[in-house]
Amino acid sequence: MSFSIAFSQALEMTAYVGIKSQEEQYDYLSIQKISEKLNIPIPSIKKISSLLTKNGILRSKTGIYGGLRLAKQPKEITVYDVLMAIEGTGQLFEVHKDFDTSAFVHQDRVNRWLENSSKVLNQAEEAMLTVLKKTSLEDIGDMSE
Repeated sequence: MSFSIAFSQALEMTAYVGIKSQEEQYDYLSIQKISEKLNIPIPSIKKISSLLTKNGILRSKTGIYGGLRLAKQPKEITVYDVLMAIEGTGQLFEVHKDFDTSAFVHQDRVNRWLENSSKVLNQAEEAMLTVLKKTSLEDIGDMSE
């Protein structure tokens, strides 16, 4: 399983916007500048920023002094928030079960294996999401005011 590159780009973008706005006191950071500094194509930034804006992580403003800014303080934005904005709420791990288990001599073993492997993956997913929910952008980097 892997996440889309957009997820890591979204984390980079939110961190960069937060850090630059504090360091240089920008109100909004231009998409062009973000693209140049992070080496992310402008169309990708527009798509990602649209999702992050829709989910209350970024604010956008059009015009000559427009661009992107954090919609909340870094301590209020979790890695989980960014993940959900980009990847959605679907199940992360899924065991392939689309086959006929009756073709096996020990069908009960196969069914047990499928059930147990699903349990393990669900536990792993829950543990990962718990960590992501507890980890803010501020926790990841020194973005405190």
